[in-house]
Amino acid sequence: MLEKEIKEITYQDICELVFVQKQRESQTLDYKRDFYTHTKEFAKDVTAFANKCGGQIIFGIDEKDMSIIGIHDTLGDQKIEDWMSNVINDLVTDKIDYNLCFIPISGEEPPLFIVVLNILESNNKPLYVHIDKKTLCYVRNGTSVFSAKPNEIKEMYSIKEQPESSLKQNAKGNNITQIGINEGTVNIKTNKIKQENKISPNPEFHISGKQAQLIKKHVDQIVELNEKAGKFKTKEDKSFFYGKTWASFRSKFSVTSYQLLPKEKFNEAIHWLNQQEAIQKPKLRRTNNDVWRKKNYSAIFSRLKQLGLEKEKAYEIANKKLNLKKPIDSLKDLGEQNLEHLYQIIMRMK
Repeated sequence: MLEKEIKEITYQDICELVFVQKQRESQTLDYKRDFYTHTKEFAKDVTAFANKCGGQIIFGIDEKDMSIIGIHDTLGDQKIEDWMSNVINDLVTDKIDYNLCFIPISGEEPPLFIVVLNILESNNKPLYVHIDKKTLCYVRNGTSVFSAKPNEIKEMYSIKEQPESSLKQNAKGNNITQIGINEGTVNIKTNKIKQENKISPNPEFHISGKQAQLIKKHVDQIVELNEKAGKFKTKEDKSFFYGKTWASFRSKFSVTSYQLLPKEKFNEAIHWLNQQEAIQKPKLRRTNNDVWRKKNYSAIFSRLKQLGLEKEKAYEIANKKLNLKKPIDSLKDLGEQNLEHLYQIIMRMK
């Protein structure tokens, strides 16, 4: 569990927790690779923490292999913090004191974050959740959530009957903790905090800005291929695929941002991205042949330009490697199989 004030948590703190301390889940710490998709599970988990001693849920971390993945700060068209507030208001019997911290881990669009949800121990125990016309109380024991036993609920009520405390404080401005009194108990609310952990590539070790732009262009092309192939039904589908593609890239090259890719891995990264584009092209070919052909033309000529070669080199390679019946002076003269074969040859050139 991170012991810092939530507004002071940095990306370095997350890395220390995951990679150095190798801190596993515990009574007060839970990792989530993705954000919740079911309101009931979220309500159960947060009330279970609040009914015990509080704790933290850190989103964007794969607990199985202890890796940092990141998540988006929205759920569909709704901001995460708004979704959480609505769920608690709808399903939980009383207020839950919590605060959120959004830590950016990438420079892509849309950006990815590590999200830290800090849940405070409730002064209004026991908290109940309305689920399927039932009102149930949950507690966290170890790393699991259980329905509270009668003696556990009784103990919560006995704590609640202790003398109440009063505290008043006025606060103005953004991202300032606001404290108010509700029947003698202390309720704490904090606005969303987005840490400004700037990514600072070192020109001695990392790729240049121009190389970073080329990598981003390739990723955009992969997404565009799938969009033209009709893979996305909604904007959320496209956004999810875009984030998934970047996550695959970061995982492949063990970086938290493409801007931090080591120089010596640039050519390998371009080769891998070319492979990903090649995998996606058949989908486009089946749905929109004209667009598929134009994408191949563009990719072939772009690769030749990157290698310092003129476009006529493509015709020379085609005439030598494809066993054509007659020479060509335009890629439009190639059939689909030969065009695909030429694409594969040129993408493998170094």
